[in-house]
Amino acid sequence: MQDVTERQLLHQKLVQQAHHDTLTGLPNRLLLLDRMEQALASAARRGKKAAVICLDIDRFKQINDTYGHAMGDVCLKQVAERLKSRLRADDTVARSGGEEFTVIVGDLVSAEDATRVVEDLLSALRKPLAVEEYPIDVTASFGIAMYPDHGLEAAALWKSADAAMYRVKRSGGNDYVLVSQEISQSTTEANELELFMRRALKEGGLEIFYQPEYWADGRLCGLEALLRLQHPKFGVVHPDRFIPIAEESGLIVPVGNWVLREVCRQSVEWRRGGLNVPRIAINVSPLQFMRVDFSRQVRQAVLDTGIAPNTLEIEMTETTVMRNLDELARQMRDLADLGVHFSVDDFGTGYSSLQHLHQLPIERLKIDRSFIERIGEEFGGTRALVRAILSLAHSLGLQVVAEGVEREEQAEALVSMRCDMMQGYLFAPPRAAQDIPALIRLGHAPMSWRPIPVRTVF
Repeated sequence: MQDVTERQLLHQKLVQQAHHDTLTGLPNRLLLLDRMEQALASAARRGKKAAVICLDIDRFKQINDTYGHAMGDVCLKQVAERLKSRLRADDTVARSGGEEFTVIVGDLVSAEDATRVVEDLLSALRKPLAVEEYPIDVTASFGIAMYPDHGLEAAALWKSADAAMYRVKRSGGNDYVLVSQEISQSTTEANELELFMRRALKEGGLEIFYQPEYWADGRLCGLEALLRLQHPKFGVVHPDRFIPIAEESGLIVPVGNWVLREVCRQSVEWRRGGLNVPRIAINVSPLQFMRVDFSRQVRQAVLDTGIAPNTLEIEMTETTVMRNLDELARQMRDLADLGVHFSVDDFGTGYSSLQHLHQLPIERLKIDRSFIERIGEEFGGTRALVRAILSLAHSLGLQVVAEGVEREEQAEALVSMRCDMMQGYLFAPPRAAQDIPALIRLGHAPMSWRPIPVRTVF
């Protein structure tokens, strides 16, 4: 009898651990999905409504950075208790991720019932948390999706509520928003794009375009590989639309690996055709770069395709540089030893330290197009900022590429400030792979512009 009792207790403990968050004791994502399905089924039977509510603690990283992760954990537990205290026994609050929670509320008559629940939850968080001797203020962003108004499936409602919640966060937080037709449509499109990308990976529906980069004197010096998605319904989908979906769905790693291998394959094919192929840059997502096997994946792609490593350049954002610097440096040095080059994309829009950049094997900075667009404005322009970036970069031995050059006066201003390279529609738009051999043979910008002698500006 004692043995059976111990087994039952162990079984109960394992079930509890499998379905509940270890920190807060709340249901985890696995149990949450089950509760969500039950709530929707009950609402359907009774002709009622149900609400899926996503919430995220605003600026929680600042709490962790200021007070430490241990106190951050205490905050999460206290938030969990306050949320539970304002809900009915039949409702569910779950910890669905780091500082994210999801609430399921059933037996509702209208959307106003759900907004009253959220207003009560917001009120519960207004009093500062008491963590040791520190009073800590917290706020949260809420997104609400209603069954059956905004969808009939649990997963779709959850995504819609999550999208609404992030809209609140982008607006400053400490508020809520009900899913609108616009948000619902955006979520539906995101689901369609995710399914399309999954099929495209298997069936060959992805395509890479290449945009040339030119030295300041107009000579071709490189290509940037740009992934293009041609959707039968949405047409050409730009990366700023599908990359976040790929990152959220976990597709970014297989998609990134496909791009890496396809660029390597294409480069080798061009070279075997007798072309003097310049360096080709590939944009790498932070999620892809921070995988411990990233450098191994690149090495394997180089080995399998036979590409010369020194013709491959990896572009990362400033945000990537500032994440897990030690691990990043290890992988970069490993690939730099192989001959691979590195550059920082969209420079000036993030928060990177030039000291950190100088410690890494980075050779080029790419000034974000938003700076180039306003370089000629007399008041509130960016000429001084661009000049400062160029001066700092050159003092560190880094080359600079200006992105988004579209007008001659922009190019002339950059030449006058001794910018090394330029890229943009003034020279050439992104082109399909079959159009690139002609550009390589031409060897210089395919347009009438040539840098005219101008007085050097310091």
